[in-house]
Amino acid sequence: MTAKATEKIAPIDPERFHRALGVYQAAVAAQKSPHAAGESSSQGQKEAAEEAAGIRGILAVKKEFPDAKEFQSLSLRLQRFAEVIGDKKLAKWGMVAYTKNGGFEIHDAVINALAKAPFRKSGVLDKVAFHTLVKAELERLKAEEKE
Repeated sequence: MTAKATEKIAPIDPERFHRALGVYQAAVAAQKSPHAAGESSSQGQKEAAEEAAGIRGILAVKKEFPDAKEFQSLSLRLQRFAEVIGDKKLAKWGMVAYTKNGGFEIHDAVINALAKAPFRKSGVLDKVAFHTLVKAELERLKAEEKE
């Protein structure tokens, strides 16, 4: 990665990323109408509602984190969040678990690693480095628990 690309996609403090993720999820969940998730809606309407919710989430994060460089890094990581929760390797490791009601549980090590993970110049998450960070973060959290 060039110095310019590294500067654009800088690591984020994990606590700030946790906060941004909470802001994003709250904004996405807010204003959900029964019509947006209803059975009678067409597929196109559902996709439009999901897209609008995602935009609402990103705008809420931008409002909460007005620094342009920090926001750029946060938003890129948030855009990759769905990819991360669908990562089969993380599920196999027990780092992401899916609930019966369609939800999921994600280990803090995954979120912390996503906050620090490097991205390729193209904006794609470096999966090898990310998985290595997840393992390291898990070990760090286990060591903290023992203290």
